[in-house]
Amino acid sequence: MIDMEKVKRECKKYFQEREWESPRIQIKVKHMYRVAENSKKIAKALSLTEEEIKLAELIGLLHDIGRFEQYQIKTREEREKFDHGKAGVRILKKDNNIRKYINESQYDDIIYTAIEEHNQYTLTKGLSKDKEQFAKIIKDADKMDLLYEANYVYWQEKERIKQIEQGRLSEKMLEDFYQRRLANTKNRISQTDQILRYASYVFDFHFSYSLKIVKEKDYISKMIDRFSYQIPETKEEMAKVKNIANEYLKNNV
Repeated sequence: MIDMEKVKRECKKYFQEREWESPRIQIKVKHMYRVAENSKKIAKALSLTEEEIKLAELIGLLHDIGRFEQYQIKTREEREKFDHGKAGVRILKKDNNIRKYINESQYDDIIYTAIEEHNQYTLTKGLSKDKEQFAKIIKDADKMDLLYEANYVYWQEKERIKQIEQGRLSEKMLEDFYQRRLANTKNRISQTDQILRYASYVFDFHFSYSLKIVKEKDYISKMIDRFSYQIPETKEEMAKVKNIANEYLKNNV
């Protein structure tokens, strides 16, 4: 049986051993707790067993542990190349660290796969049913909270707001969006593209419950309407993006 009290106790210990006073670390820790809660709710909505619900929550708590190593990298270029999903798996495997969180080894491969897959653009083909299910749960849970953060956490500084409001949108990312697929950040040309990327999340959710929450919270409209876009073409495109994303939510919940 998965002991969630043990999991939470060890996670708290791990988090506090990092640079706890850093605002960046605190934001990430809060994110991981919310993702764990989202994962648990998705698992319940899927009518999984109590043990499977705990497994989903555990994966949510551990999914971003690779970020703490990434934050130690000094250069932006190296940070952006760093794969925090794969790093998280490496951290858990090193010295069998995963045993700090869960005594049983039967779920190890599911945990490793879900964490490694959660930040990939597309899921690896050929995963087993269980691995694919939990990878999809954590991907949905993560994106749900990233949309929450896009509304209430990110882009609070005047300079960042200015960059978004004065930026243009990537034609390639717009093409992705209009093709109803996740916009690829490799084609990003401005800070404004981050808003477009987050709006495209609606096309990459795997479960109706996830879409339902995003729709109920009105995350897309609130996020896009946070900013006064200064370039007419950008303003027009963002209005289209909002309408298409909300229509998609309406039709797919």
